[in-house]
Parts: sequence; structure tokens; C-alpha cells
Amino acid sequence: MRWRRAARPEEAGQQPRFRHGVASFDPHHDRVLLWTLAGGGGPVRWVVGRDPEVIEVVASGEVDVDPDPGTVTIDLDGLEAGRTYWYRFEAGGELSPVGRTRTLPGVTAERLRLGATCCARYSASTFAVYRALAAADIDLVLHLGDYTYEDVKAGLPGREADPPHEAVTLADYRTRQAQARLDPDLQALHAAHPFIVLWDDHDFADNACRDGAKSHDPETQGPWSERRAAALRAHQDFLPKRLAHPEDPSSAWRSFDAGPLARIVFTESRVGHRDPQAGLDDSKPADDPDRSLLGDEQRQWLADQVEGAPAWLLLASGTVVSQLTIEAPQALNRALPEKYAVVAGRATNTDQWDGYLAEQRRLVEMLGRRGRGSVILSGDIHSAWAIEGPIDAEDRPVAVELVAPPAATKPLGQLLPMGGGLLERAFTTRLPHVRWVETDHNGYLTLDIAVDRMAATFWWVDPAGSGAATRGRGFDVFPTGRPRLHAVPADGLGPPEPSRALRGRLPLLAGAAAVVGLAAAVRARRR
Repeated sequence: MRWRRAARPEEAGQQPRFRHGVASFDPHHDRVLLWTLAGGGGPVRWVVGRDPEVIEVVASGEVDVDPDPGTVTIDLDGLEAGRTYWYRFEAGGELSPVGRTRTLPGVTAERLRLGATCCARYSASTFAVYRALAAADIDLVLHLGDYTYEDVKAGLPGREADPPHEAVTLADYRTRQAQARLDPDLQALHAAHPFIVLWDDHDFADNACRDGAKSHDPETQGPWSERRAAALRAHQDFLPKRLAHPEDPSSAWRSFDAGPLARIVFTESRVGHRDPQAGLDDSKPADDPDRSLLGDEQRQWLADQVEGAPAWLLLASGTVVSQLTIEAPQALNRALPEKYAVVAGRATNTDQWDGYLAEQRRLVEMLGRRGRGSVILSGDIHSAWAIEGPIDAEDRPVAVELVAPPAATKPLGQLLPMGGGLLERAFTTRLPHVRWVETDHNGYLTLDIAVDRMAATFWWVDPAGSGAATRGRGFDVFPTGRPRLHAVPADGLGPPEPSRALRGRLPLLAGAAAVVGLAAAVRARRR
């Protein structure tokens, strides 16, 4: 099949029908979801080939698309494992850009290369991080949440949020998604690599949970159930997923196997079953045994996924799983914003798994029984972390956790007048399982996975620069033995790692400084 010459929309005084680009999602060894937005709807043809010109065709078809919202999702199967394909769409004689996708490797899998990113507020920054990640030598992008932000906080002239008010309705969330997809750097990333996506709070509303959000006002914004449903629908329209229950748009837990090499597990812990954060009105305390993030069905599913995983288990979570509570004076509690609290002399971010101790303990037990090759990937906190954790009751790590830096929001350390150095020093010295923290850069994380080793590398990208990535810090992880992070020499911007002998020597003041810094950052971010 050959494509005829496409009419240029500007010749007819029209906007391009495929101006939001193309994308692919949820690849398995034999199938993938293909996506575009066809302005105006109507009949849309699609074709998949083995070559960048899409001449050697392996599959094609046609669908009739509703003009509202105009999104197209093709669930394509019958593909070969570990192979690159190219695809495009046509409507009304106009051609879309060509996208590149790749299936996961199958039974002969020996290597898998992943990129991880999160936290992209369109109105605050360019998407230069996405431009750099598009050029990276990877097979797949894992987006760990906050793909869009519901608020209107700005920072970069010319990139003001659309609509110019907080997203509440289905039209609002669709418009916010569509605005992000007009960015050429995000389009390039989607066209270069397939995605697996999870959501976090700002894809709905700040600090969202099952029953509401701290920032949601029912008096002016209507029932939370309607807003939640609108955000879920828009997210599925623009970032399609193979849901656990197709009739339930919140059931976004799913897994992906790369043969005997690795299993990637995406959890849903934000708006499906999450109880309200501890410390809010009428919420249960963090240590209440009935508090839940996952719900009974997902928890049992997750236990089965962990137990049956091959050499490597990669567990994706929207918020940090490891224990990051730190000693702090009780008097500081009065100065902390919501979702931070000092309980029994320890400061806690109750929006993370630390605020759901029974759920955290159950996951630790699952990973402890597995006993090998477990890596957690998370985001949310606008900084990069490498953690030997979470830890069990005997302070032994059951996994390693890597926290991806922000793609297009202001990093945590840049919100502090004195920078992030004191904050980093406090956490790495007071929490022995925290190996490294970096709070001052935007960037992304890559994982190069082989049977006997995983190389994790943090990369920094200047949002105001050319989009080139600088290597910051690297760690090796091995699939057998006690979970450990083995630092490799850094040739980039990462600060030196503190020696283990130094850890634990800072006084309680260091913990207080860390908590005060976090509180100041939260307040500055909201302003």
C-alpha cells in the first residue's frame, strides 16, 4: 500500500487535522495501542509498517471517529516480539506524522532499556526534558504521573494554562490534555517511543484521593464524583490504557512482561481506593490498620504479580513507597502545611506510602518474600532520589527505589532560598537507607536492564537550554543478594555521596531543617 500525496490543510485555510501528533501505549510482546487525535472526526485510516516510510505494510484498517473529542485508539495485535514498527493515520486526504513504536521482547529477551519521567506543568517550563528523552536510546517510556496539572500556576510567558481556570469539567481536562500535546517536544517524544502511563494527583486535583481533594471546593466546583469521572475520561481519551476492568476507568493497574527478563507492574494508588490523607478532617490516622491505597482486589493481584515475576520486578508507583520519616521537634507540627505532620517526634509526608502504614507494611512483606531483583520507580516530589528501601522491621531493604526528577516543574531545591544542599545532607545523614538525593535539576532517569545487572542513570536537562542531557549520577543494581545500590563514577552535576561513616551524626536540628525546607517549598510552590 502506498499513500497518495496529502493535501496541505493551510492550502484550504484549515488547521491540520493531526496537529496533536501521534503516540503509542501499553506495548506487549505481540500488541500495542496506537493513538492520534483527528480533528473533525469521520473516517480515519491507519497503517503500520516495518520501515520508516510505512511502505512494507504489516497491518491497516479504517475506523469512524466521533468528532468529540476526535481521539483514535487502535488496539493492534499479531505483532512480532522485540521489533520496531512505524505507523501513521490519514483522514480527508491528509496524513499524520509518522510514529515509531516497539513491542516488548519475548522469550529470548536479554536487554530492555527504559526511560522514566514525571511532573510536567506546561505553563511553568519548556518541555526540553522530553526533547532530550526523545533522542535517548531506549525502548519504552514510563511516565510516573502528573502528565498535566489541573491548576493555572504560570511561570513562562506564552505558555499560560488553557483553559485559564482550574480544570473541573470534562471539556476542561480534555483542553488541558490537548494543550500539552501541541508542544513539539512532547510530540517528538510520543512519536519516538511507546509509553506506559500512570496518573497522580495533579492529573485530577492537588492531593486527590478516592473521596475528594483538599483543593476541591464542592460549593463552586460541584460534586467530586463528577470531577473525578471527568478527569478519568479525559486521561483515558488522551493516554489510553488496557484497564483491569474496561467498565471502570479507575482500574488502571496492569503488568507487562519482557520474557524471562523483567516484569513491569503499574499500580493505581490515587483515586481508585485511596483513603483520605491522615491529618485531614475525619480521616483515620496513618497507622490505622484499615487504611488503604490499593483496595482488596488490586492488592491480591499485586501479590500474584510480585510472586510470579521473572528475574527483575519493576514496580511503578505515583508516590514514594520507602520510609522517609525524619526526626523533628514536635513543636514544628504547627508550622507544617497539610499532608505533613510530626507524629511521635518524626515528620511524615502523609500523601506518600508513609501515610498508609498498613499498606506499606503489606507491600514490604510481599517484596521480602520475593527476596531478589525488585526495583521501585516513583516520582511526585520534584527531586531525584536513590534509596535502598523500603526497609523491613529489621531495617533491611527489600528493594531499591529510584525517584525520577521532574520534567517541567521547578525542582524542590530551587524553591528554597538557600538551595537544596542542606535538605539533601539532612536526609542522607539521618536516613541510612537514603543513598543519594538531588533537588536542584530537571531531568529524567534511564534503566538499562540485562539478566545480570541493571544500570540506572539520572540525567539533567536545562529547560532553558538546547535540550541536551548531561549525565548526573549512576548506580548499578544486581538481581541477586541483598538489594543494594552500587554507585558508579559521575561525570555530571550530581553532588558527592556522603560516606556511610558520616551518616547519623547530624543532630536533630538537621532533621528540623529538612522539614522546614520541605514546608517552605510546598508553600512556595502553591504561591
